[in-house]
Amino acid sequence: MKDGRRPSRLLLVPKLRHKVDKWREEDYPGATDVSKYLFQYWFCEDHEVTGFSSPFRYHFCQREAIETLVWLVEIAGYKDLKALIEIYADIYQENLWEQNIQFHTTTEGIRKIERYIPELESKGVQDLPPEYLRRCAFKMATGSGKTWVMAMVIVWSYFHKKMIQNSNLSTNFLMVAPNVIVYQRLEKDFASSKLFYEIPLIPPAWRGQFSLKVVLRDHVSEPDPSGNLFLTNIQQLYEFREQEWTPKNAIEALLGKKPVQDLASSEQRSMLERLKSLKDLVVINDEAHHVHDSELAWSRSLLSINTSIQGGLSLWLDFSATPKDQNGMYFPWTVVDYPLAQAVEDRIVKAPLIVTKEDDKDQPEQDPDLVTKETVVEKYGYWLRAAIFRWKEHWQVYEGLQEKPVLFIVVEKSAYADEIGKYLRTTSELGFEESEILVIHTDTTGEIRGNDLEIARRAARDIDKVDNKIKVIVSVMMLREGWDVRNVTVVLGLRPFTARAEIFPEQVIGRGLRLMTNIGPDRIQTLEVLGTRNLLKTLQTQLEAEGVGVVATKIDPPQPIKIYPLKERIEYDIAVPITKPSLTHNLCNLSNLSIESLKPLYDQQEINVDYRINLRAEFAHVRTEVHRIIIDPENSFPQQFLSSITTKLISYAKLPNKFAEIYPIVRDYVIKKCFGALIDINDNRVRSHLSRIEMQEGIARYLAREISQITVERRKIEFERAEFRLSETTPFTWRRNLQPSPLTARKTIFNYVATYNDYEREFAEFLDNSSDIARFAALGTTEQGNSGCRFRVDYIKQNGAVGFYYPDWVAVQKTDQGYINWIIETKGRVWEDTQAKDLAMEEWCKLVTRATTDIWCFNRVNQPDFNNRRNCKTFEELIKE
Repeated sequence: MKDGRRPSRLLLVPKLRHKVDKWREEDYPGATDVSKYLFQYWFCEDHEVTGFSSPFRYHFCQREAIETLVWLVEIAGYKDLKALIEIYADIYQENLWEQNIQFHTTTEGIRKIERYIPELESKGVQDLPPEYLRRCAFKMATGSGKTWVMAMVIVWSYFHKKMIQNSNLSTNFLMVAPNVIVYQRLEKDFASSKLFYEIPLIPPAWRGQFSLKVVLRDHVSEPDPSGNLFLTNIQQLYEFREQEWTPKNAIEALLGKKPVQDLASSEQRSMLERLKSLKDLVVINDEAHHVHDSELAWSRSLLSINTSIQGGLSLWLDFSATPKDQNGMYFPWTVVDYPLAQAVEDRIVKAPLIVTKEDDKDQPEQDPDLVTKETVVEKYGYWLRAAIFRWKEHWQVYEGLQEKPVLFIVVEKSAYADEIGKYLRTTSELGFEESEILVIHTDTTGEIRGNDLEIARRAARDIDKVDNKIKVIVSVMMLREGWDVRNVTVVLGLRPFTARAEIFPEQVIGRGLRLMTNIGPDRIQTLEVLGTRNLLKTLQTQLEAEGVGVVATKIDPPQPIKIYPLKERIEYDIAVPITKPSLTHNLCNLSNLSIESLKPLYDQQEINVDYRINLRAEFAHVRTEVHRIIIDPENSFPQQFLSSITTKLISYAKLPNKFAEIYPIVRDYVIKKCFGALIDINDNRVRSHLSRIEMQEGIARYLAREISQITVERRKIEFERAEFRLSETTPFTWRRNLQPSPLTARKTIFNYVATYNDYEREFAEFLDNSSDIARFAALGTTEQGNSGCRFRVDYIKQNGAVGFYYPDWVAVQKTDQGYINWIIETKGRVWEDTQAKDLAMEEWCKLVTRATTDIWCFNRVNQPDFNNRRNCKTFEELIKE
C-alpha cells in the first residue's frame, strides 16, 4: 500500500483541495458561526453511537466533502461554474501552442467547455450548467459514506438558512434516486428523519429547532412553508407528466389548467408542481452518473425546477463513485475526488484481492460461443468449485462472529444463472440447501427484471441479517448501484468480460466492497475476486487505472485469525468496570467565571513603551544602510481589538452565537487582569500592543482553555457494567502484526493477543513473563461485550471538546499487600492530548477505587523507557521511578 494522499487529475480538485486543506489547518477563517459550530460537533467531539465502533468518527472523505462545499459557498463565493473554472482549473496542456480550455455557447443557449482530458489523453467537449446554477459533484468511492454527507449537507443548509442573515441556502431539499432499490435505501434512512438522530448530525442544543417534513414519492401532501425533504426516484419528476394534461373544453384550452382548490381531491398537484412552487430548494442526486446529459428527462426536469424557482436552485449536488458522462469524461463541476484506491488504503472498504488457481496449460480460457445452457456447469465447473472452496474457507473464519459470508456469482445469461442455481441446490456434496441459493435476473443494463424486483428488494434489505439463510447469489450481468450488501466476501465472474466493454471496477466488485460490521477493530477485510482470464485481466487494468495496485496470486490468501476468550483459561479472566461518560459542557456556567481567578499573561512592563516595527534597508552585497523604516501600529479603536480577540476565542472554544456573552469577559480580563494590573485601553501604548496578532492569539487561546474548563460539568461516577468480564467479549477477527506468527500468551484469557505493532508485541511478551503479573489482556483492541461496549474514559481535549480515551492494556499485579489492577498505556510517541488523557485516567482510577473494593492504578510506558528497561523481571521494576 502507498502511504499518503493520492493525487487527483480532475479539473478543479487539486487547487480546491489545497485551499480547503489550508483553510482547515487555520481553523476555518471567514466561516460562519453555524459552519464552525457544526465542524466542531462533527469532527472534534468524540461520540458513542450504538452499533458503531467507539468512538464514532466520520471518515476524512466525508469531512473533506462537506468542508469543500462550505468553503465554496462561504469563502470562494461560488456563483457560476465558468468563473470557478477560470480561477481554480488545473491546466493540462496537450501541446505548447494550443489553448487548453475554451468556452462556447450554442445557438440554443447551452454553454460548453472544450478541454484536454488527462484521463482520456484527448480533447473533449462537455455541457456546463446554466449561468449562476451552483452545481457540484462529489466523486466518492462505493462504501465511503455518501449518504451521511448528504445528511450533513441538509443539516448545514437548514441551520445556515435559519440562523445566517441573507443566507442563499434553503430549508427545502429534493433527494433523487435513479431506481427503486436506491430509493428504498434512502427511504430507510430519511423517511422518518431517523438518520439525523441515530448518528451525531444535529448538536443537542439545536435539536429543538430542527423540523423537517418528509414527502415521499407516493405522498400527496402539500409542503410546509419551510423545512421539507422530498424523497423520490426520478420517474416521479419527469416533466412529460405535466404535459399529459389535456383541456376538457374550450375555456380550459384558452385559460389553461384549472388551479386545484381542494387539496384532498383527486386532482392533487404532481411532485414536480409542488417543487416548482417553493421559494428555494437544494437538489441532491444520489448515483448521479445517470444525469450526465442535459437531453435526458432527468436533467430536463431538474432544469425546469431551476428556472421556475425565483433566483434558481440554491445548490445542485451530484454524488457518485463514477461521475462520468456518456463519453467517459468526469463532470467538470466535480469538486471532491475520493477514489477507490484511497478508500482501500484508508480501510473504509474491503481490499479487493484477485485470486486465480488456473493453470494456463490445463485450464484454457473458455470460448463463450461454445458455452450453452446444457454445458455451462461443465465448462465453468472448475471455477465454481474453486469459488465455493474459497467461500467455505471464509465461512470457517466468520463462523461464530454473528456474520455470514456470501458468494456472489456473475453469469452471462438468465438460462446460465438458472442452471448454475440448480446445480448448487441439487449437488449434495456442495452442502447447500435450496433456500440458501438466490438467483436474480437482470437486463443488459444491469437493472433487475420486474419479476425478480421484489425478491431483490427483500434480499438487499435482509441478506446481511444473521438469521437470513442466503449464502450464494447468482446474477445475470451485475447488480447495479443501490444493491448494497455488506456480507459479500467472494465474487466469481463467469462473463466474457473484455476491455472494450469499459466496465468500471466498482460495477464488478462494488456489491462486495462495503465492510462487514462487528468483525474486528483493525478494520482490515478483503474481497476475493475469482474468474475467467479476461475478467481478471480487464479488472486488473481498470483497478490500476483507478490507482489500486493489484497483484494476482495463485496461492490461497491468508485468512485473518479469530480471537476469543477460552473457557480453559477462565482463571485469567479480569473484571473491568465500565463507567458512563461523566463530562458534559454547560454554557450556562459562563456566568460563574471569575476574572480574579484568571492569571496574568503579560507583565505591565511590556506595554510601557510604544510597540513599533523597525525595519532597516541595506544593499545586500556591501551591507550599506540605505533607509530605516518605522511602522506605527494600526490606529484603531480599542473595541476593535477586543472584538478581534473575542472572535478568535469563540472560534477556539467552539462557542457559536455567544459573542454577547464572551465580549464582556474578554474586555474585563484585558483591562483588569491580563497585564497584572488595571490598564487604560485607550492609552496609545496599550493600543499599540493590543494590535499585535500574536498577543491577540495568546489571550484568545488562554481564555478559550479557561472557559472550556469552567463550562465542563463532571457528573458523579456511574457504572454501565460494574462487573463486566473479559470472558464476555464477542469473538472478532484480526489481521495486524501476525508475523512471524500470531502472538500467544499464557496469562491471558484470549487464544491470541491482538497487537498493532512490534512494540506492543514485545510489551505483551514482557507482561506474560513478569513474575508479579497474574493476568493481563490487550484492552484497546478488544470490542468489549456483546453490545459493542468498550472500556473508555472521557476527557477534555486541548480545544475544549470532550473526547474518549481507549487505553491499551489491563493487567492484574500480585503484591505483598494484595492484587492491584492496572490500566496501562503503551506509547511510541507522546501527543498533545497525552497529558490530558493521563490525568483523566488517573482520576478514573481514584474514583473507581473509592467506589469499589478493588485497587485501580494507571501507568503510561513510553517506548524509549521500555527499551532501556527491557531486562526487568517484574512489572514493579519497570515502572519504578
